[in-house]
Amino acid sequence: MSLDYDLVIIGNTPEAFFAASEAIKFNARVALVLGESTDYHCLETDSLIFNYLTYLHRHWHNLNQWNLELNSVSPLNYYQAEQWKNEVKQGIKELNYLEKLANLGVDIIAEPGEFCRLPKLGFVLKNRTLRSRRYLLAMNSIAIIPKIPGVAAVGYIIPETLDVDKLPQQIVIVSQTSLGIELAQQLNRLGKEITLIVETSNILPQEDKDIVQLIQAILEAEGINLFINSPITQVRRIEGKKWIQAGNEAIETDEIIMINQRRLNTKELNLEGVKVEIENNKIKTNHKLQTTNPKIYACGNRIGTYNLSNLAKYEVSIAVKNTIFYPFLKVNYDHHPVRILINPIFSKVGLTETQAKEKYENDLIIIKQNYKTLVKARILDETTGFCKLITRRNGLILGCQIIGNDSDEIINIIALAIKNKIKIHHISKVFPPQGTTAEILFQIAKQWQEQKNRENNLLNNCLETLLFWRRKWSK
Repeated sequence: MSLDYDLVIIGNTPEAFFAASEAIKFNARVALVLGESTDYHCLETDSLIFNYLTYLHRHWHNLNQWNLELNSVSPLNYYQAEQWKNEVKQGIKELNYLEKLANLGVDIIAEPGEFCRLPKLGFVLKNRTLRSRRYLLAMNSIAIIPKIPGVAAVGYIIPETLDVDKLPQQIVIVSQTSLGIELAQQLNRLGKEITLIVETSNILPQEDKDIVQLIQAILEAEGINLFINSPITQVRRIEGKKWIQAGNEAIETDEIIMINQRRLNTKELNLEGVKVEIENNKIKTNHKLQTTNPKIYACGNRIGTYNLSNLAKYEVSIAVKNTIFYPFLKVNYDHHPVRILINPIFSKVGLTETQAKEKYENDLIIIKQNYKTLVKARILDETTGFCKLITRRNGLILGCQIIGNDSDEIINIIALAIKNKIKIHHISKVFPPQGTTAEILFQIAKQWQEQKNRENNLLNNCLETLLFWRRKWSK
């Protein structure tokens, strides 16, 4: 039986569009199955726009407080903000526009389907069956709602149904992910009274203690009520108000926003029928991104702790090559940056300090530099934050965590250094322009070199002897 395609991609996401554009470069026959809807919802794009909007709004207030003769600040016009957001999203969507993919030769199919395995693996549509060498799952994620007594009857909001214009004043955000932290700060900066409930003992359990403490301090300093290690036992409505029992506290609120773990939307794909296993709400894959059916691959499967399209696109780049050619490439996330869209932005790449100490013990040098040493941070009054670089004693960079202005831009420099095994002393040879955030990397590199020099007794003795004799014999 002849096959229709080299690769069939199932999903209506930026990752699916990226996969189609990558596969077509290899002259493959590609089909992109969108499902019923031709639109997609990207939480990361929404968060980016919202973060930028609240950042500008906050600085406009600051400029007026500094008496720079600006017009008085008016309340944020939610209707205009929503209109602006939609225009921006439309412009971003056009970067992945389906017409461009169709012109490249991708078959765009806007109807749902499901897998079948008899008489041969295929993807069944309404009037035909797509036969392909390989299949790639790149669907949207959907929220996982915890089973809390009373929450369904009382009602709640999830990110997909969030309408800022209609939100009341008092809001409780129940979160198990970084997206909840982002939204809590953004809504708080728009004047809402925010309570953030985290059921575990740590708001970011994957991060080092100093990172978590600073982020928590930033949230509390801005007026966000934090309830940590507060499992929710019930939700009730009393006299028109919603009440949440979190730990030993009863919290009154006007609205509840649930932001929990997410999973790929695999409903009605008949994955069980083609022996694709789902484990802990995630499609089970190996390091080559093959599911338990080796002809079906999945990307964007790490959704949960962080909402990151860059990791999903990295997975696509691996999966496409493995599907078109031979599955020999494996994923390695060590040099791919992670970002949380709080203000100031938190970014990281590579190992954390805790992970590095477990793996390398004393073969480490850890340098931390505060943002208040930067000219740009002083000018913008954004001195909160620090950069922490983790290296081995030979200078090999293992990881970096940054909280501060432009951290999501400069973390890419460290990511490139980790990928190419560039040692830290090479960074000290690059002199960035004054007033740029990248100066902090130069400062850390110089500090690292000074610490190594202080520990090198032989070098210090030689320098002291050399300078002694030069002074003695100078004319």
